Amino acid sequence: MKTYLAVLKKDINIKDLNEELKKKNIKPAAHYKTIGVVKLESEKPVSQKDFKDYFLSVEEDRDDLTI
Repeated sequence: MKTYLAVLKKDINIKDLNEELKKKNIKPAAHYKTIGVVKLESEKPVSQKDFKDYFLSVEEDRDDLTI
């Protein structure tokens, strides 16, 4: 299973996002409210274009990723 970090757009409905993630078998692993990031877990690749209403960007979690 791969882990992804996604930057949230402002003023999104997190409940709606969780429903969309559930439909696509993506598990929300963590929500960092202060910095507006969610951590996702999925067997399939996660792309920003699949969630353009919710995310500004999506990156696969790596050891060298810095914020």
